[in-house]
Amino acid sequence: MKQLFEKLKSLKHILLLSFLCFSLSFLFILIHSHAQNSNEEADSQLSNFIGQQSEYEQSSFSLPDSADSINEILLPLSATEQTSYSTVSTSEEMRGVWISYLELMGKCGTESEFTALVNTMMENCKKLRMNAVFVHVRPFSDALYPSDCFPWSKVVTGTQGVNPGYDPLKIMLQAAHEHGLEFHAWINPYRITSSGNADIKTLSKDNPARIWAQSSKQSDRRKVLSYGGMLQYNPSKKAVRKLIINGVKEIAVKYDIDGIHFDDYFYPNLGTDYKKNFDYKEYQAYKERCKKACKTPLSIVKWRRRNVDLLIKGVYDEISRINKKMGKDVVFGVSPQGQIQNLYVKNSLYCDVKKWMSEKGYIDYVCPQVYWSFSQKIAPFDKMVDDWSNCKKRKSVSLYIGMAAYRAGISKQEANTLGDPGWSKSNTVLKREVQYIRNKSNISGFFLYRYDNIVSTTAKKEIKNLLTILK
Repeated sequence: MKQLFEKLKSLKHILLLSFLCFSLSFLFILIHSHAQNSNEEADSQLSNFIGQQSEYEQSSFSLPDSADSINEILLPLSATEQTSYSTVSTSEEMRGVWISYLELMGKCGTESEFTALVNTMMENCKKLRMNAVFVHVRPFSDALYPSDCFPWSKVVTGTQGVNPGYDPLKIMLQAAHEHGLEFHAWINPYRITSSGNADIKTLSKDNPARIWAQSSKQSDRRKVLSYGGMLQYNPSKKAVRKLIINGVKEIAVKYDIDGIHFDDYFYPNLGTDYKKNFDYKEYQAYKERCKKACKTPLSIVKWRRRNVDLLIKGVYDEISRINKKMGKDVVFGVSPQGQIQNLYVKNSLYCDVKKWMSEKGYIDYVCPQVYWSFSQKIAPFDKMVDDWSNCKKRKSVSLYIGMAAYRAGISKQEANTLGDPGWSKSNTVLKREVQYIRNKSNISGFFLYRYDNIVSTTAKKEIKNLLTILK
């Protein structure tokens, strides 16, 4: 009987241990999947909740009807609020706001309507004590400006390739500068279509992606790849790098921008077959060239990282030449996802950000998207920020932190589904996160994702609390 009891006791421990392992595995998968969300994916993730008001709290994300909501946030602070918190001068701290194509889609209208929309955006950013905007000007293989490289964006008129009769980038740039805001042109280099659209015929006939994809030459057709239900430029192709760099060049030359900004869309997640898909044909050709030259080829992982390195360095070098020739001071930076280790998995992204930070000639700044609260179990904000702060970097490279304004004020159910309940338990998350990064001498500011969220009624309490430490 005693032996039977001991066996049952051992079995109980085994079952308990198995349950704990399963739970930890589930949490890891959850946070890993969220860590790979880009800015737009994070927004659509929250949008899934917005369309289900009957199931979730009525306090879900909503925009203000007028400037009254912004003014309400900006009510004069009490004497206690003015003196209780340390503040950092605007001139010393980057305070950026991402303005994505989602803010502009279907809202551009006529030139006067677009100008009014943009002026309101910039005015609100200034009222909220921000000092820079990072605005989508090429979300796909298109342009929100007259371009010699890419067709007019569908964001402006609803149809790709249609001229709206005005220059959105010029208007946005002018509005930003008139309100004392830096303007950084946000570009997605490789992305051609959004997820769920791999039909090349949805692109305008003058889109370089469509021209290549419909070419009689296989070498041209390989410059555009279909994977995961979307179209993307092939990072291994020299002609692709040249196209992207030329696209950057025309913006930096024609417009008085303050910077060029890339986010985290590099290689897609290629799954377990990463050695045999996407640009593997180009890798095989590379190996053959190495063999003929009696050279040892790089692994496919290192080869893909080198492909992205070549683009990043090419963009940096082109901007440096423009700055020197034209007396400009355009900076170039990247906003990768927030968990460093996920940037170095074998089947995804292939962006060697540690190299870009520590070696000369790649970037001027990095802004990881650290979208978690302090209480997130797998990737707590402070731990992720510490990881980035501890990375070796050149003095000339600035480190900023991207923060999730889109999660501010969400409901308990929404927060639990995201695996980050801390966002529903406090309305001081953003404030405390800014306070935390201010204690890091090598972190120079923050970006908020995204504009619509910081002016929403949902995030009002969070933003008002954040403003108590901004001046």
